[in-house]
Amino acid sequence: MINDMTMLNFIRQNTQMGRQGIMDVLPKVENENSSFTGALNQQMREYESIYAEADKMLGELGGQRENISAMSKISSQMMTTMKTMTDSSVSHIADMMIQGSSMGVTKIIQHQKDYDQSNPRISALADKLLRTEQKNIEELKKFL
Repeated sequence: MINDMTMLNFIRQNTQMGRQGIMDVLPKVENENSSFTGALNQQMREYESIYAEADKMLGELGGQRENISAMSKISSQMMTTMKTMTDSSVSHIADMMIQGSSMGVTKIIQHQKDYDQSNPRISALADKLLRTEQKNIEELKKFL
């Protein structure tokens, strides 16, 4: 079982990775496709909102904040650069983002199963993150 602090830090880190992925791909979007960049920017705002809520709760509970590592950020940037070298089409980038959100969905579900569910606010925030990732996937399918 994982506790409140672990779950909140997981939510924070998940949203940090989502934001990092978006920041990595935005400059690569061909022809600055406005509907695609708009969708990514909306997803960024959603991640920021969930991050802020998890961060606030963690502070209220007196928890230690754990961020994604610098190595994770660098790895994300390098992977994006490599995957977009030969194909920076909107379709390819949308596929990359769907893969990232799909991994996020899997990890959220695993953490929800391991979470002791002691705090309904944290459970609700984890559910919100799961719904957000699922909605992101559906939104990005339009660009495949």
